[in-house]
Amino acid sequence: MSISYAAQHPSPTADINTTPLVDVMLVLLIIFMITAPVLAHRADVTLPQPSSKASKPALEVHLHLGAVGGTSQYYLDDQLTDLQGIVLALREHGRMAADEQATFILQADDQVPYTRLTELVATAHQAGVKRVVFGGL
Repeated sequence: MSISYAAQHPSPTADINTTPLVDVMLVLLIIFMITAPVLAHRADVTLPQPSSKASKPALEVHLHLGAVGGTSQYYLDDQLTDLQGIVLALREHGRMAADEQATFILQADDQVPYTRLTELVATAHQAGVKRVVFGGL
């Protein structure tokens, strides 16, 4: 009495293992659930609009913040001044707050402390400046 080998061991089946596929899909689902709120975040930005009428010349105030001997020096349109002088000069430009095309061009040396730069931007904002351009002349 002999039992055949084929009867003891059934033939192998070729099924696809779906466990790794399900694992990958769950990881992707978690990633999309985390990133979806970040992608939905909006920032309110005023973008320039094209106009058909002739644009008036833009008012530009150039300010250079330099560091000489460990102290910060302010130059408003290439004239040495202090922070209070900058505030007064910006307030003298009465149309600065009303003119949408007015631009405050700020350039700072590498040695200038970051606190001086932020102080200057905050002062310009308080004086009514709406547009600040960093480093461009």
